[in-house]
Amino acid sequence: MTVTALAAQGDGVADTADGRRLFIPFTVPGDEIDVEIGPPRGDGFEARVRSFVTKAPRGEAFCRHFEICGGCAVQHLTEAHYIEWKRGILIQALSRRGLMLDVLDLASVPRDARRRVTFQAERTDKGVVLGFAERRGHRIVDIDACPLLLPDINALLPLLRDLAVAMLQTGERARLAVARTEGPEGGALDLVVERDREPDLAAREALADFARRSNAARISWRDGAGIVEPVAHITPVAAEFGPAVVELPPGGFMQPTTAGEDILRNAILAGAEGTTRIAELYAGAGTFTFALAKMCRVHAVDGDAALMRALSTGAGRSGLGGRVTTETRDLAARPLLPGELKDIDTVILDPPRAGALRQVEQIVLAPGVRRVVMVSCNPQTFARDVRVLVDGGFDPGPVLPVDQFPYSHHLECVAVLTRGG
Repeated sequence: MTVTALAAQGDGVADTADGRRLFIPFTVPGDEIDVEIGPPRGDGFEARVRSFVTKAPRGEAFCRHFEICGGCAVQHLTEAHYIEWKRGILIQALSRRGLMLDVLDLASVPRDARRRVTFQAERTDKGVVLGFAERRGHRIVDIDACPLLLPDINALLPLLRDLAVAMLQTGERARLAVARTEGPEGGALDLVVERDREPDLAAREALADFARRSNAARISWRDGAGIVEPVAHITPVAAEFGPAVVELPPGGFMQPTTAGEDILRNAILAGAEGTTRIAELYAGAGTFTFALAKMCRVHAVDGDAALMRALSTGAGRSGLGGRVTTETRDLAARPLLPGELKDIDTVILDPPRAGALRQVEQIVLAPGVRRVVMVSCNPQTFARDVRVLVDGGFDPGPVLPVDQFPYSHHLECVAVLTRGG
């Protein structure tokens, strides 16, 4: 077989003489290979390389866990192939919805910039394994560092391993969600331990020891029901969002990288320039709210009550309380209706991966809304929602792809859509 293209998840694509499409991991266009065809997958079949007849030019993997760990899929690509593939994910998603839009150059972040991550840990007969799930499997790949993480987070791995040793019994698993924020007093480490039961005395003692050794600002415990209990809260976990400082709740959402957050904020501000009243939907803790509030009044909406409280408190403390209003609301179940958008001329949307279909359907029916700035971490739902807006009379501008998740198929994108009177 000859690999002719790359699929959306980074696998090489080849077509057999009888019309079967094959998805072949860790290959690149131009590879000539002998393959073994496996089970069905999507509109084709899995296949694996038995041997290479000819290898096309490729990049050199920078992580020794590549091809085993499920975190990265395409370290084997050259830079040119990588950029073409990453932009192509967005271009293909748009074209499937009949949208031939201008896709700008890929905006990138530094490789070692990831500031939040969730590790998996398991106690086995041979000790603790700590890392990430293997490629298309459930086994945990034991790691000593991840090249995509901030150095400060990688430095915590020995302490996290000690914590898991002290906290877990043989056969038990836990998830360790680590985030590092940058507030006015410098960096702050936030840890949320996710287990299916409450912490016992041994676990609490282990967490106290971890707090002392790591200088963690806060440690929390999330049980199987999703209830979060602070175990130790030494200093505030605060983030600076423009002119405001916001104290984040345990596990509160934040953009994965500082550089990516800046790129998105600048694109949103440029897209909203000249507006008079903004509704910011899926606003989180105010990542973009306060920069927008310097421009005009902002009504911020999100379904997470803790994030909305944090945003409201941050607005009051920064003197922006009169320019920012907040509302806790599940926008997927109860989108803002046209009557509620009658005084809004610009809507900022940054939904989760499921997108904002019900909300954009209501925006189309709100004649006062003249501009939508759409941010998304899922090109497929982004394209679907943009299609609805275009069919409703909005004209889309260029789309900016932002590579906040390097060497994976995940991609952020931003676009501004406008309509006349």
